[in-house]
Amino acid sequence: MPFIDRDFINDLPNRVDIVGLINKRVALKKAGKDYKACCPFHEEKTPSFTVVPTKQIYHCFGCGESGGIIDFVMKYDHLSFVEAIETVAGESGISVVYDQTAKPVDKRFKRYNQIMSELNDFYQNQLKSSSEKNKVVSYAKKRGISGSIAKRFELGFAPPGWTNLFDQYSMNEDSVQDLLSMGMIVPKKDKKDDYYDRFRNRLMFPIHNAKGSVIGFGGRVLSSQDNPKYLNSPETPLFSKSKELYGLYHCRKFSRKIDSILVVEGYMDVIALHQHGITNVVATLGTATTPAHLQVLSRSAETIVFCFDGDKAGRDAAWKALKTSLPSITSGLVIKFLILPQGEDPDTLINKESAKAFNSRIEGAQTLSSFLIEHIKSKVPFDTIEGKTLFLEKSASLINLVNYSIYRQQLIEGIAHAIGQNIIQVEKAVEQSKTQNNQFESTIKSQQNKLNPGLVNKTISANSHSSVKNLMSRMISCVINYPSIVNDPETTSVIEERARNLPKSEVLVELIRHAQVESDLSKEALLLPYKGKERVYLRLQELSTMEPFLSEFEAKEEFGYALTAAEKYYERKSTKASILSAKTHDEEKAVMQSIMKSKLKKTNQKKSS
Repeated sequence: MPFIDRDFINDLPNRVDIVGLINKRVALKKAGKDYKACCPFHEEKTPSFTVVPTKQIYHCFGCGESGGIIDFVMKYDHLSFVEAIETVAGESGISVVYDQTAKPVDKRFKRYNQIMSELNDFYQNQLKSSSEKNKVVSYAKKRGISGSIAKRFELGFAPPGWTNLFDQYSMNEDSVQDLLSMGMIVPKKDKKDDYYDRFRNRLMFPIHNAKGSVIGFGGRVLSSQDNPKYLNSPETPLFSKSKELYGLYHCRKFSRKIDSILVVEGYMDVIALHQHGITNVVATLGTATTPAHLQVLSRSAETIVFCFDGDKAGRDAAWKALKTSLPSITSGLVIKFLILPQGEDPDTLINKESAKAFNSRIEGAQTLSSFLIEHIKSKVPFDTIEGKTLFLEKSASLINLVNYSIYRQQLIEGIAHAIGQNIIQVEKAVEQSKTQNNQFESTIKSQQNKLNPGLVNKTISANSHSSVKNLMSRMISCVINYPSIVNDPETTSVIEERARNLPKSEVLVELIRHAQVESDLSKEALLLPYKGKERVYLRLQELSTMEPFLSEFEAKEEFGYALTAAEKYYERKSTKASILSAKTHDEEKAVMQSIMKSKLKKTNQKKSS
């Protein structure tokens, strides 16, 4: 997006009505030449918040908050600087002036936003008027969703039928392409210009960005026999699962004051909590917490509370969130963890107990340091010398992820206290762990550069048989986490054929086939056929945890890299075997000529394609 013109930014406060804009958010009363109200940024009974229109400023004599209209909107609406500029200008009927020397806005994005808005209206209208609406209304009532909350979250209904959206837009080629780009329709296999709707017979949850624009959708089945239970929009130019948070827009809009943000796992958790008056809540969109999520959250609140179910999957997700959080901790940011009772999630639990009781749980959430120490203790025989050694090794590697020096030192002291060691011994262990990690990374980087100097920041190489196993594992991990990366209609058959040509690739090929049948399968559904094969199933469960976390685009790139690297390894191995099998000079010469012809043929094929 282009930068906003600097002169426009400087001039905007002089062109807007600060009293009118603040009065939309806080009820102001005239007090002489100025206006007063109870401060929205701290609790008070006697008004000390003053707006001075002649100076275009506000000031609170109670808490000291002060500034101009941009500062107020940023703080009150929980917006970034650019978002606040656009909000103030929009509410004042002023067109934003962008820097003309910057790259212009891609016109396609205006179309994308328009069509997503139209689809949101379509789904909401279907919830009101579809002949099939009774089943979705019945489901919503069963889940305790009130009409006001359904309206707040703009819930809708994707009716049954394979081509509702496509039929509506089929006469406009640009609209069809936009629907494809937004992932709302899917091309049928082996049928050019023939598509079906991604969402069918589902309760629809529009996903909003921070400004309130619809950028994607989630859909929930109405029957337990249908799969997958939840289906999200794929990665698009508007929507990235690793960056967006469901409910953030509503959190900012309906929370008067955001001291903390609760991070839950699902749409219904967010909606259920809103239903009971807890509005400072967001959910990740079917993916693990990412550094990008933490960056957004830390701009909105000083305390982040991760809330997870009490089962093994929930605790694993909490641990993953902890590891992601460590590098992101900065001064003033507090991260906590709330693990719910076994078998409960926020949706079920808040319907069993009061909002007051649930808020008490949030207030009593574990600090990150406490959760870290407790979790590692549970993974080792802590009462033994060997267990304490393992505890220290695991803790040291995590401490090295922390960039904030003061917090890092506090963690070291906490670990020392937990194992009864002095701080110097723990610091030595941390430094030793750091040295070992650096040596390992240097070795990996060296191997990668030998394989292909142009590829950097990769986590794998193909210089040995064990590394080929790593390549295979990495490809499987990418497919499990993002089935859609092998579901491109133009490359589907090619990818499957390339994978099939690799030795011992049966499981990878099977996963690719399953993913190609349905690109939006959940991890559980994708692994279900292997439950009868215990060893394979356990290994696939291990590989379903993606380390390090990648976005869908990065996973697709990683899969392609790993596939090519594995092919090159086996090609070199085959070449070497052919040369060694030659018994005479003439046979060796014939083998070399055959290899050169094969390479030339591949080069020509690439050029022609």
